[in-house]
Amino acid sequence: MKIAVCVTQVPDSETRINLAAPASELDQSGFTRVLNPYDAFAVEEAVQIKERLGADCEITAITIGGDKVLETIKKDCLAVGCDKAIRVNDDAMIGADSMQVAKVLAAIIKRDGYDLVLAGKQTIDGDSGQVGPMLAEYLDCGHASVVTKLELADGTFTATREIEGGAEIVTGALPAVITCQKGLNEPRLPSLPNIMKAGMKPQETVTCADLGIDVPPAHTTITTYTPPAPRAACRIVENEDPAAAAKELARLLRDEAKVI
Repeated sequence: MKIAVCVTQVPDSETRINLAAPASELDQSGFTRVLNPYDAFAVEEAVQIKERLGADCEITAITIGGDKVLETIKKDCLAVGCDKAIRVNDDAMIGADSMQVAKVLAAIIKRDGYDLVLAGKQTIDGDSGQVGPMLAEYLDCGHASVVTKLELADGTFTATREIEGGAEIVTGALPAVITCQKGLNEPRLPSLPNIMKAGMKPQETVTCADLGIDVPPAHTTITTYTPPAPRAACRIVENEDPAAAAKELARLLRDEAKVI
């Protein structure tokens, strides 16, 4: 079985964003970048599948980005069990939207042929959750999103996915695209010896031209980043009579805050 794991690098959730006024771009010079947390579940699921299938399984980590992404690929993908990596390094993909990303990833997957494609359900920076479904459309294959349990058998998959208020079980044929949610597994940490060995695993770098495609036009454009409005001052209802205080609080919530 050939498994492709689509991963990306995102700003660490603890990174502070300095934005004093509306701007067309963010200053990202001080950002700390890490593997997208949801992609870690995809990597771990691929590795667990390989551990069950043995030598008959090969995992390829696929990403888009410049040289900064190399350390993440090495430490969080190759060092924990992926066999090789493919990176698209193309200036035309800087700031690419979901559809552009999906089309380029699809070109690699079509070129090499994979039985299963895993990815995180969304990135924690854009939060669109669109790349997985779009990728499945470009590949013309089945798809299950927000998956918390995955079973494979004889060219088919059975996935349990989160829906509002419950869970849904879906089945389909491979190849398929599966986007992974928290709860699917517990990602492992890389060991120092494996990080050192990871540098010896095959890594391919390509451009869109190498893949024989033109970068598609963007369908979305970010025009302005705006800082959140300052919080209003806190109001404290003071009254020695709890019933009167509660009545006044209810009035404020109804007449002024208009939340009830």
